Amino acid sequence: MERQFSLLEGRGRLTVREEGPRVLCRAELPDDGRGLYKVYLSGSGGSFLLGTLIPEQGALRLSRTLTLDTLKRQGVWPPEGACAALAFPAERPPASPAGWVREEHPARLLGEPMLSRCVQGLRGALLRRGEQVFFLALPWRTGEIFPLAPLFCFARPERIAGQEYAVFEFNVHGCPRMPHKISPGGQTTGEPQIKE
Repeated sequence: MERQFSLLEGRGRLTVREEGPRVLCRAELPDDGRGLYKVYLSGSGGSFLLGTLIPEQGALRLSRTLTLDTLKRQGVWPPEGACAALAFPAERPPASPAGWVREEHPARLLGEPMLSRCVQGLRGALLRRGEQVFFLALPWRTGEIFPLAPLFCFARPERIAGQEYAVFEFNVHGCPRMPHKISPGGQTTGEPQIKE
């Protein structure tokens, strides 16, 4: 015997197949990004938790084999229905501060492999794009390892949305830009020097 039940208004399904003294239960939902769902089988005696769907190949899936006796004792054999309920909501990243967007993978923006390795796995970075430049704000605290240490001297400390950041400026190719203005070469100030 095999039965199929709709989950979440037809977005997913649960297949229950009797194989001798065992019952194979397989559930699948599209991964909507809202979190993880639990699947329940119901019968004349109530409902029974089959388990939690887990991410697998772009969908949420569950595969479980139970004994027929177990399902009978729980009052869900023969099955009459099924449902899925959101059990573990996905954590939403905090809103981006005004003028910034969250950047989950800052390493992809940097043109120099050594700098890219420095920020590999760093979380909480912010990004702001300008004309021919972008600004990368990396969170930091006193007493902790400074983010992007090779560029320490070029960081501009800034408090953004109540948190301390080290802000760096890069050109469109991901190469660091110097934060100070450099005067054109060949110009001097002061008195001309005379060689004696």
